[in-house]
Amino acid sequence: MRISSSTKNAIKVAISVVLAICLALWFQWDKPYWSVISIIAMAANETYGHALRKGRNRVLGTLLGMGYALFLIGCFSQNPLLFILFYTLFLAYCVFMAGNQRYGYMFTIAFVVCAIIASIGGFDSTNTFNIAVLRIQETLLGVVVYSIVFRILWPQETEYHFFMALKKVVVELNRRYCTLLDNNSRKVDCSNSVQPQIYKLQELLSLPLTGSHQLQHQHKQWRLLVGVCQRVQAHIDYLEQQNGLLESNNATDVEKALCTLATVLPLLDKAITNDRNSHKRLRLFMQEHSAELKVPLEIQPPLFDNAIKQRRLSQETKIRLRNALKAVCILLTCFALWIFIPLPGGAIFPMLASVFANVIVTMPDSIVKQAFWGTLGWGVVILFQYTFIMPSFTELWQLAGFYGINFIIIWKLCESPSLGIQKVLGGNLLVVLTMSALQTTPSYSIETPLIMLVNVMICMAVIRFYTGLFSSPKN
Repeated sequence: MRISSSTKNAIKVAISVVLAICLALWFQWDKPYWSVISIIAMAANETYGHALRKGRNRVLGTLLGMGYALFLIGCFSQNPLLFILFYTLFLAYCVFMAGNQRYGYMFTIAFVVCAIIASIGGFDSTNTFNIAVLRIQETLLGVVVYSIVFRILWPQETEYHFFMALKKVVVELNRRYCTLLDNNSRKVDCSNSVQPQIYKLQELLSLPLTGSHQLQHQHKQWRLLVGVCQRVQAHIDYLEQQNGLLESNNATDVEKALCTLATVLPLLDKAITNDRNSHKRLRLFMQEHSAELKVPLEIQPPLFDNAIKQRRLSQETKIRLRNALKAVCILLTCFALWIFIPLPGGAIFPMLASVFANVIVTMPDSIVKQAFWGTLGWGVVILFQYTFIMPSFTELWQLAGFYGINFIIIWKLCESPSLGIQKVLGGNLLVVLTMSALQTTPSYSIETPLIMLVNVMICMAVIRFYTGLFSSPKN
């Protein structure tokens, strides 16, 4: 019986979660759900390489957030205004830096860790330090358990996704070349650009390549291959944008370009099979004929490229600044509500507000509504199980089975990419709302999870208000 890839992934996540919980309880650590949250964050990625990079950034972000939390407690524990000022400035900086493609996740996690440690540490330096140490221990446990399980059980390395994507790119380039030959006297539809797939190949090569033997030890030749695909794609794009190719004034140049493509595409076909001679021939051909695959200046003038690049960077900076301002407004509003309204839960509300203000503002506006209803739906289901099922558990294997089955169900129900936020949300709420059952001496009080769920809904309402206020006219 063949098991689908989504089912395999759900089983691997469930096993990772169960192992992390059992090990954390065996070590007598107070907050096993922190290691589970690390696993959820890593498992939500497309490939093992993406997960490793996120795990590395998560550890670095934990250290950064831990250090800043200790700085806040050590310097401003007796001055609330300065504490809130420096806390808010760190939020604005982390939200702004979250737009960084490579290290953005590190800054997101840094503020989350800072918020958790600063909130539950009780402004006591010793307690805060102990919580910080426990946080880094739990994070490392989650990263290690995830890495071991996903390397041993049905391993699917980064190179599998790389070669699948590379094959699709080369097939599409060949198809478009054949279309050029068949439609050389008519305008060709150039909407099927493979540029996004080439960007994906470049991204995969930049990931940690642990376990990907071919990519790790033959990195230069695969980068060369992707570079050739990039240039072939750009040249085909240029040729497709011409009307009446062979009847134009530059018919000779077009014929030469088509001949170059006719030579380089078969070399690409053989090179993707990892044939060494083909790799060598392709490299020598590119050294001798690389000028023939350059996109003519008239299609992409350098000054025009720089102007587009500057405009794009300026637009991205404005978006990042807007996100930072929105996060600050959400945080200060929630602080005001917490100070002037007697909300239950103590420091839980500002902690949740900080985490949501940091994480959700960088997501598309449509995610907020989906997260609001997802929180309500998952919360009701999880609290029902917490109230009527979990109190009957007397053995560790029962607790492990409960979390394992629930994670398999969540991952299977939300296997569609459009439900990715629900997958992460469901997993996080499952361990957070039932965290009292994960203590070395479990307790089952409905009051704490209910207070937490109410606080989450209030935070989501504030976020929805500012999302509508800061939304652009297009949205």
